[in-house]
Amino acid sequence: MSRTTARSAAMQMIFEKVSGGQGGEDTLKMIYDELRENGIPGETKIGKKEPDEEDRAFITETFNGVLSHLEELDEIIGKTAKGWPVDRMSLVDLTILRLAVWEILYNPDVPANVSVSEALELTERYSDPEDKPFVNGILGAVVREHQT
Repeated sequence: MSRTTARSAAMQMIFEKVSGGQGGEDTLKMIYDELRENGIPGETKIGKKEPDEEDRAFITETFNGVLSHLEELDEIIGKTAKGWPVDRMSLVDLTILRLAVWEILYNPDVPANVSVSEALELTERYSDPEDKPFVNGILGAVVREHQT
């Protein structure tokens, strides 16, 4: 399975959790059932045995990492998005931004440009494609400020 599919699942689980849901194993099963049915553009078919152990580890690390750093992530996003308070952002865009900023700051296995590119794909897929410049601008500023 691709990391793109696992990232999509992690984003949806984070979204559900911050929206008051469980974000647990049942959610993961539901997300993968939906992804199997509807697919992800540009990705190969998702098999019945997916997510595998490696995907689950990535999803779990991302899910727990974002949730454990929510306050910090929101502070960074809010500071970077001049004129756009976090509480006024679309929850989908905010979830995508949280995931990408967490990867940029805390997951050295994912290059920053990959995090940004994947976030833009998630924005196009799950949000308003017109929000891509907004997401890109925030993430570009985060990368410039936090990457050495």
